[in-house]
Amino acid sequence: MVQGFEGEPIYKPFEDQTPSRHLTFVFNVFVLLQIFNMLAARKINDELNIFEGVFTNAMFIFVWIVIVVGQFFIVQFGSLAMKVHIDGLTPDQWIISLCIGVSSLLCNILLKFVPDHIWPTMGDETEEDIRASALDYATLRGIAKSNKLNQVGAVN
Repeated sequence: MVQGFEGEPIYKPFEDQTPSRHLTFVFNVFVLLQIFNMLAARKINDELNIFEGVFTNAMFIFVWIVIVVGQFFIVQFGSLAMKVHIDGLTPDQWIISLCIGVSSLLCNILLKFVPDHIWPTMGDETEEDIRASALDYATLRGIAKSNKLNQVGAVN
């Protein structure tokens, strides 16, 4: 429950009528950040044009549009079934939500200009580390197979 400065529950008087618009806004911002991050995550090698080739992947476009449209309808018309505010969000709240969501694209662009030596490098394992990992994995697979055989034997 969201509380005021004095510790009193802010939305308690309204909880029988509708979920809070504030929490609906927070939910919407979170999902919009994820939606825009889907675009940014398409290119992982510091490529600046994240929209290059986006229209060549029909499945991505379809899923992205379904999520965007679904989010709109959930927030605006989901009401008590989806635990969002009965009246949805105002146009001003939608604009603010979209601006915050687009900020994930801006952060993505900024992070692409951070020099690589600042971040830890992943994927620089030695051949010995790779062999040790493969052996560990094989051992775990053997244990799992043995456990599965023991369970099958116990059932019969």
